[in-house]
Amino acid sequence: MSIIHKLKRYLPKMRLFHKFLLGIGLASLLPMFFLGYFLIEKFQFAIETPITELHLNVVEGIKERIEKEIQNNDKRAYFLGDILSKMDWQSRQNVLLSFLSQEPLLKEVSMGPLSGKEALKINLTSEKSEDLIDLSSQPYFKKAVETGARVIELSGGKDDMVIIYPFPNFFLKFAINKSGFFKNLNLSNIGSDGVVLVLSSNSEILASSQESHDIADAPSWPVSAEALKNLSSAAVSFKDKKGKEYLAAYSFCQDISSAVIVRQSRADAYKYALSMRKEAILILLALALSVLPIAYFISKTMSGPILEITRAAKKVSQGDFNQSVSVDSSDELKDLAETFNDMIWQLKLYSEMQIEKILKERKNTQAVLFSTEDGIIMLDMQYGIQLINRKAASILKIDSANCEGKNFVSEIKEEKLKDLFSDMLRGSADSSREFELEDANVKRVFKASMKEITSPDKNEINGYLIAVYDITLSKELERIKEEFLHSITHDLRNPMGAIKGFVEFMLKEIPGPLTEAQKKMLISMDRAAFRLLGMVNNILDIAKMEAGKMDINISETDIVEIARKSSELMESLASKKKIKFEILADSPHVVACDPQLIERVFINLIGNAIKFTPENGKITLGMKKDREWFYGWVEDTGEGLPKDYVDKVFEKFEQVKGQKAGGTGLGLTICKHITKAHLGDIWAEQEEGKGARFVFKIPLGLKKYEDKVYVSR
Repeated sequence: MSIIHKLKRYLPKMRLFHKFLLGIGLASLLPMFFLGYFLIEKFQFAIETPITELHLNVVEGIKERIEKEIQNNDKRAYFLGDILSKMDWQSRQNVLLSFLSQEPLLKEVSMGPLSGKEALKINLTSEKSEDLIDLSSQPYFKKAVETGARVIELSGGKDDMVIIYPFPNFFLKFAINKSGFFKNLNLSNIGSDGVVLVLSSNSEILASSQESHDIADAPSWPVSAEALKNLSSAAVSFKDKKGKEYLAAYSFCQDISSAVIVRQSRADAYKYALSMRKEAILILLALALSVLPIAYFISKTMSGPILEITRAAKKVSQGDFNQSVSVDSSDELKDLAETFNDMIWQLKLYSEMQIEKILKERKNTQAVLFSTEDGIIMLDMQYGIQLINRKAASILKIDSANCEGKNFVSEIKEEKLKDLFSDMLRGSADSSREFELEDANVKRVFKASMKEITSPDKNEINGYLIAVYDITLSKELERIKEEFLHSITHDLRNPMGAIKGFVEFMLKEIPGPLTEAQKKMLISMDRAAFRLLGMVNNILDIAKMEAGKMDINISETDIVEIARKSSELMESLASKKKIKFEILADSPHVVACDPQLIERVFINLIGNAIKFTPENGKITLGMKKDREWFYGWVEDTGEGLPKDYVDKVFEKFEQVKGQKAGGTGLGLTICKHITKAHLGDIWAEQEEGKGARFVFKIPLGLKKYEDKVYVSR
C-alpha cells in the first residue's frame, strides 16, 4: 500500500493536534529530505562517471601499449626480412644470430620456404641445436600463408608467443618470451582491491596486476565472457556468486585475440561517495530532530483553542447553552472564540423563543396523525422509529409507548411481517407491499407504501414515511368484479355459439329459400355474432393469462413465414380499404417460440393497424435479430398514437378516446401477455401524424422444462 493510500485511510481518524504536527513536520522535513536525496544522487552520479572513464582509460592504455609493442616488433621483423631476402643462407645465419642477440625477449628465430619446413633456426637459450620442424600443418601457419599477413599464436609453446611473418619466398618465425612480454606492461592495481588482467580467447590469464585465488576464477567472471564475445570496449557492472557487486571495463585487442579487463568492487570504487552519503544522512537526521520540537510547539499552540471550541460546541449540541470559550492570544483564533461565544448567546435566545412554538406544532401534528384511520410510521435514516400512530401500532402489534428510537423491523412481532417490511426497506424508496392479517377468523388485506421524507429547502433525505391502508373492501370488490366478468363471459359463449350455428344453418337455406333482404340480415347477424364471440373469447383468454394458466409450446419456427401467413389471413380485411402489406426480412429467422401464440401477436397487431390505417395506406411487417434478441414490429401509416396513450394502450379495455375503430381493447393486452410469457416485451413507438409502430422482442434460445420457460445460451 502506498504512503498516499495510508494517509487517506488513517488521516480522518487522527486528532487535530496530530494532524497539525504531521502537516508541519512533513512541510518542513519532506523538502529537506528531497533536497538531500537529490544532492546525494547528483554527487554519486558525478563520481560514477569519472570512475567509469578511469576504468576505460586504463584498459585502452594497456591495449595501446600491447599494440605498440607488436607494431615495433613488426617493424624489426619486416626490416630483417628485407635484408635476408638479399643474402645467401650462410650470411642469413649470421644476421639472424646477430638480430637474436639484440632482442632480450626473443627466444628463437627461424626461417624457411613457404612450404612450411624450417631451413634455418637460431636459439640462444639452448646449448644444443634445435631440430628443424615442419609448420605446414599448423593452423596459424596456414592462415599466415593464405592471407599474406602476420599471425600471432599465443599457444605455440609452453611460454612462447609465436609470430609468423610471410614473405614472397620464405617465412620468418619469432618465438617471444610470453611472460616477459606481458610483464613489461607493468600492470598495476586500481584502488585497494581493483585488478587489471589480460585474458586470451582460450581463457588463459596472460598477465595480471596481482596474484590471488580470486584471479584464478577470472575466466568465469560474467565480464570475461562478454569481453571475449563483443570484441569491443565497454564498461559494465556485475555480481559474483556471493552477490558482491563489481564495476568493470574491458577492451578487446585484435592482434593477440585477447581482452584487457579491469575489475574493482563497487564499495571500493565509491568509497568516498558512500562516506559522503553517510555524513549527509547524519546531517539530515540532526536537522530533522531540531525541527520536531518546533513543530510540536506550533501544533500545540494552534490546536489547543480549536479543541476547546470543539468541546464547548459538543455541549451546546446537547442543549447546554451556558458555555463560553477563552483564548489568550491576539490572532484570528481569539476572534473565532469571541464569535463562537456570541453565537452561543444568540442560540440560547432563539431556543427559548422557539421551544414553545415547536411544542405547539408537534401537538397539532400528533393530533392529526393519531386521528386518521390509516397507519403512519416515521423512520430515521437508520430505520429507527421516530413516530407511530395508534392505527399502525394496532395493525403491527407494536408497543407505541416504548418504541421510539428502536429499530422498526425488530419491534414487529410477527415473522411474516418482519420479512415483508425488511424486503420493502431494502428495495426502492417508492415501493409498496400487500399483506393479509387474520383477526377473530376475519381476514383483512392491507397495503403498505413507503416514501422518502425530504426537507423542502435543501431537498435532503431525512428519513422514511410508511403508510398502511386497509384495502379489504377494494380487494373484495375487485374479486366480485372478476367473478362476475368470468361468469358472464362463460354464460355468453354457449348462447352465442348456438346463435351463430343457427344463422349459418339458415344461410345455407336448409329450412327453405331466402330472399336477398333476408340473406343480408342473416349475414349481418352472423358478423355481429362472430364479433361478440371474439370479444367473449378474448375476455376468457385474458382471464386465463392473468391466472398464469397459458399453455405455451416451444419449437423452432421461421417467424418470417408466420408473418407472411398472418398477412395473408388479414388480406381480405385490408383489401376493403386498399391497404398494402410489406414484409421487411433479409432472410428466414428461425426462433424458438410458440408459433400459434406469435401468429396471434401478428394478427392482433395487423388487425389493430388496419383499423387506424386510412384507405390506400401501407402496413409494414419487419423482423431482425441480434446476438441475444429477436425483434418484430408492425408499422402503419395512420395518424399515430397520442403521447398519453403510448403505455396505456396495453391495459385492458383501454382505447384511444375520440377514435371510433371498434373492438374490445383487449388485443394489445393479449399481445403483452404472450410476449411476457416468452420472457420478452412489447412497446409502442409513435410520432403523431406519421403512424404508429408496435415492436415486440423475445430472447433467443428459449427452452421449456416442466411448464417453465427459460433462456439457454
